[in-house]
Amino acid sequence: MFNIERQKEILDILIQSKSATVQKLSKLLYVSPPTIRRDLAALEAQGKVLRTHGGVVLRQAAESEIPLMYREEQSSHAKQIIAQKAAEYIKNGDVIFLDASSTVAHLVPHLKKFKNIVVVTNSPKTSLKLGEENIRNFCTGGLLLAHSVAYVGNEAESFIANINADLVFFSSRGYTEDGFATDSSVEEAAVRKAMLKNASRAYYLADSSKKNQKYMYNICEMRDVYAVIDEL
Repeated sequence: MFNIERQKEILDILIQSKSATVQKLSKLLYVSPPTIRRDLAALEAQGKVLRTHGGVVLRQAAESEIPLMYREEQSSHAKQIIAQKAAEYIKNGDVIFLDASSTVAHLVPHLKKFKNIVVVTNSPKTSLKLGEENIRNFCTGGLLLAHSVAYVGNEAESFIANINADLVFFSSRGYTEDGFATDSSVEEAAVRKAMLKNASRAYYLADSSKKNQKYMYNICEMRDVYAVIDEL
């Protein structure tokens, strides 16, 4: 099988399943993992797929449909650095909004050193992690987006509207320094807008790969963000 034919086979598989591991593709196409990785590199260069740690997702699908498990693996070291820097803006007694992004989730281990904080999140996964650290928290409820493990919709937004927060930590698929924080999910963008409206200060957490990346839905203007926190 020629490279082009094999790459077409890979795309056909991804159209059906949206994501796959290198090992799975290797078995399905009867070629070695290094061959699959070269094919994936070629497809990524063409803008057709997005490689993840150990696998690949179809870029044609909405970026918001990239499973959380894959997003958690992307730039994990950078996210740890970002979370550590973000924690410097927190003080005892703060009421904090945390969105459902994988970047913001890295903040949880840093919160246990603070006293009398309250966290509100639309991520059931983050809520459970906060509970394990004995951190008082509320989870919004609402419609669950399975791919991002995030609650969205009117119920989530109404819950947030009743809370006055000191800080909000959020992320998104991309941003431009002189423009907007943007996302590919209209539902998650709406929840983040609700958090921003009811928080005194907003902190945008994003590794450098998200810089100058524009997606379909605007969340806010970057001038309304108190600080952009990256790994640099």
